Amino acid sequence: MNAPLSRRCMHAAVIAALLVSACTSATSPGTPGSSPAASVSVDVASASPASSAAGASPTAPAASPSLAAEPSAVTEPEPSEELSGTTGPGCGSGAKGFFAHRGELPDALHFGGATIEFTTAGIGLRNGSYGADDAIPGGIGLSPNEIAVKVNPSTHILLRGDGMTLTQVQASVVPWSSVSFRDGLGTSGASSTELDWRPRADGSISVSAPVEPGDYEVEFVPRWHTTCLEGDGTAYGRIKVVSP
Repeated sequence: MNAPLSRRCMHAAVIAALLVSACTSATSPGTPGSSPAASVSVDVASASPASSAAGASPTAPAASPSLAAEPSAVTEPEPSEELSGTTGPGCGSGAKGFFAHRGELPDALHFGGATIEFTTAGIGLRNGSYGADDAIPGGIGLSPNEIAVKVNPSTHILLRGDGMTLTQVQASVVPWSSVSFRDGLGTSGASSTELDWRPRADGSISVSAPVEPGDYEVEFVPRWHTTCLEGDGTAYGRIKVVSP
């Protein structure tokens, strides 16, 4: 959508080829909202959202047939492949250490009462001995019948992941009516609005909903880490802001 131009994900081809590179993506902290927390509910969105922008977003990379709607994945290396590094002690090092902890890879986030698909992008061992990334199309993981988180204006909504710590995020919204879908990917040509956020001590992030009532698509670009892995990625959701 209208998120940063740099988007990356971990795909099977990247891991199998053992492309080693540094992962240095970062985002700027947001500003905490001032509104009190309110109750959060979820609505099931209609299957056919209105579309007022058929063209692709200027900042969303064109979809490639090999990438469209495929989640990030990690496959076992071939038995004949020699992996560098060690599996221990601790988190290990190199490719051996990474594959030993591949089960820590997140594939979903929780946003309010909704569970949204999370596409892992740049990733590596936290000790810096292994890393890889790849490019992904914008709008991956968003669907026309996306479940909407229903809140009041400026409500603080929790974004969290299971078994992982979220350290920072870039969160932005566009009107849901501006989103169109093609080849399984959502795109919008509308200008995005940044949302305020703040990290919490429990490893989640509090995101402030838009001030104005309306129906919105929201894009998240978070930084995360588990015990041994760290990385970033992209997730999309939907917010319906209603007057109290």
